[in-house]
Amino acid sequence: MKKKGSLNLAKSIVLGGSLMVAFTGAANAGAILSAVGGTINSSGPGFGSLQDTFDQSGLLSGYTSGVTDFDTYIGTNPLHTSTFASNEWFSNSGSNTASVTYDLGAVYSIDALALWNEEAAGIGLLDLYGSSDGVNFSLLSGGLTPTDHPTHPYDYSADVFGIGAALLQYVRLDMSRCPQQPGDFDSCAIGEVAFRQATQVPEPGTLALLALGLGGLVTVRRRKDKEQ
Repeated sequence: MKKKGSLNLAKSIVLGGSLMVAFTGAANAGAILSAVGGTINSSGPGFGSLQDTFDQSGLLSGYTSGVTDFDTYIGTNPLHTSTFASNEWFSNSGSNTASVTYDLGAVYSIDALALWNEEAAGIGLLDLYGSSDGVNFSLLSGGLTPTDHPTHPYDYSADVFGIGAALLQYVRLDMSRCPQQPGDFDSCAIGEVAFRQATQVPEPGTLALLALGLGGLVTVRRRKDKEQ
């Protein structure tokens, strides 16, 4: 009986350990993450598609979302083309403020945002808000001043803004003081945005399996104690 109890205990420990590995393996700390959707909240529809600001269409060198290391990629100084068509988004003509929200597709722990600030109608002042449900937003970082890049035909680089690790699915950009002066067009414009993933929140199914495995470990431990 003692031998059998020890065997069951060993099996349960292996199961629990395997589930812990699966749990931690869901995270890809430090990976760059792109949005899967976006909404124009104000000063839209504007010009171009908001999708052009998160699908890498204007980047001169790309990355694999959720895989490529954020810091390594940004360290290569990836540039964004200054060509507008199918690469950038501009708010309505004459607007000096605008707001957009990006959807990451799931809740992630995000600790930084990369912004390629468009060179002809760049954002002068930026406030970042985050939400896990798309309804209730909290300030992540305010009063940010993106780089004022030289205007066309110069390609431009990214600014990185740290926000502290926060569980988010939605990130809202409230833009003002647009365009940076001297500007070529009275508007707020974005070249590209990307995010740095700290850890991914595990899906409910993963948590349930983890609880089941650890529960089995406790049960077998109790049985072994009784047999002894």
